[in-house]
Amino acid sequence: MALIAPQGNQSAFVERTHTPAQMFVRRFVRNRLAIVGLVLVVIMVLVSVFAPQLAPLNPTIGYPDGTTAQGLPLFPTWNWHHFFLGTDANGRDVMSQLIWGTRVSMEVGVMATLIAIVIGTVVGLVSGYLGGMWDNVLMRFTDLMLAFPIFVFIILVRSLVANPTVSTVYVVIGIFSWAPTARLARGQALAARKLEYVESAKSLGARMPRILLRHLLPNIISPVLVYSTLSIASNIILESALSFLGVGVPDPTVSWGKMLNISLSWYQTDPFLLIWPGIAIALATLGFNLVGDGLNDALNVRSEQ
Repeated sequence: MALIAPQGNQSAFVERTHTPAQMFVRRFVRNRLAIVGLVLVVIMVLVSVFAPQLAPLNPTIGYPDGTTAQGLPLFPTWNWHHFFLGTDANGRDVMSQLIWGTRVSMEVGVMATLIAIVIGTVVGLVSGYLGGMWDNVLMRFTDLMLAFPIFVFIILVRSLVANPTVSTVYVVIGIFSWAPTARLARGQALAARKLEYVESAKSLGARMPRILLRHLLPNIISPVLVYSTLSIASNIILESALSFLGVGVPDPTVSWGKMLNISLSWYQTDPFLLIWPGIAIALATLGFNLVGDGLNDALNVRSEQ
């Protein structure tokens, strides 16, 4: 028999006849800005994965015909295989640098966020569940991490590393950026630990790791997931800023921040050198921010009402 939705209660009827996953997808797809963000993120991910195939030239090589007779950068030629977006002052192809820089930004942004989310979630869960002295100790340590200027701290640690790699950058960023996640997870865990099924699991003798993973973690995963997408955008900007200052990814690795640094001396002669990496950074951060906002609305059941 076909189901007929009661008059005046269409939304509630839809909620009862769809699974939570279906309702999540329905709310997310209905958000047009979230779809735009998702498209941007997917494009960035695909470009980073297929960078070797998409890059027309080697981004680290300065080509003899990559500068003018006066040694100036070339303007865009709109020829995909020959300096499509022009060259920098060293005769390197800007298009290839942008493509490979996408891989670096995605890798640093995602991996640094993953490290920070794991550390912060563990600290927050344990702190919120145990409470008392452990809560005070862990949260005071978290407050200490929040008090330090993370940017200066990362520069200091990164400068002390003898032979840095891209992994060095995202590990350092991740280790020093977990505190906000810990605060978020702790607040959610404090509310969830008083739920009946958590109390029942404790009374039945369930051990703390099982309670944390099976009962508390599902309750905090939604806000942590939303925060992680926003954190990826922040880490992309942070990596670009570090590379701009010369303490980010090491040479000869290409990054958007390095491109901005090199182009500073040429912004009057060739403003495109600043424009292209600036657009790339803006689109990447915009995409993840829009996806984060869309996830927040889709995971919030009240947005359907």
